[in-house]
Amino acid sequence: MCCDQARSSLRANGTANEAALKLSYPGYAPVNVRGPLTGQLYQFSRPHPVQTVDARDAMSILKTRLFRQAR
Repeated sequence: MCCDQARSSLRANGTANEAALKLSYPGYAPVNVRGPLTGQLYQFSRPHPVQTVDARDAMSILKTRLFRQAR
């Protein structure tokens, strides 16, 4: 699979998007969050605290104050 096909596949799955933000979860227990606008399931855990989140979902998720925008 070439790079363009991989990018297209990622976009179709909602994991790569120009309008996406990386969010960080500083907690210890794993947490699953369903995006309120896209319905996408985001899984955060201690080994994987940073996830790419669709920007349409990110603002609502950040309002919980359980997550931070990653740099």
